[in-house]
Amino acid sequence: MKNSTKSPQKSDEKTKSGYSIIKGSSETEEDNCYLLQFDGLSEPNPGESTGGAVVFSPNDRKPLFERGEYMGFGTNNQAEYTGLLIGIQSAIDMGIKEILIEGDSNLVINQVKGSWKVNNDKLKVINIQIRNLIENFTFVGIKHVYREKNVYADRITNDVVKTKKSYSKQL
Repeated sequence: MKNSTKSPQKSDEKTKSGYSIIKGSSETEEDNCYLLQFDGLSEPNPGESTGGAVVFSPNDRKPLFERGEYMGFGTNNQAEYTGLLIGIQSAIDMGIKEILIEGDSNLVINQVKGSWKVNNDKLKVINIQIRNLIENFTFVGIKHVYREKNVYADRITNDVVKTKKSYSKQL
């Protein structure tokens, strides 16, 4: 899973805060962008899986929307991808056009940026869905964050795996 051929997306261009720009201009003000954080959980791996996402407002970064998806049986990587997929779809449904994305999965971040090749057939399908959905935005920046910076989305996945119930709610 080392670096492979670059995708046509501009994964080498970065914002001031280190987000890799995968769509749009480096002139876009980060403070004007919504923030999407995603996570996935599989207990054990593979096992019962969930994906979670939260959308924060621009500037003050208050949570606006959260969603958790119970997947049943899956892998941790499928769960992480599901968290990103439901987050992107929710942002589109909210009419968001400029977004910053953060997650604690190096694999998902680097595969979506186009830095790493997607070898798993199931992940390829979700990766293609995500890339197609990104076309709905005018600006998308993405970066890896450590789990300590992703606690909100992590909490969603833990709650959903316990209840085994998907949900979405406006905050």
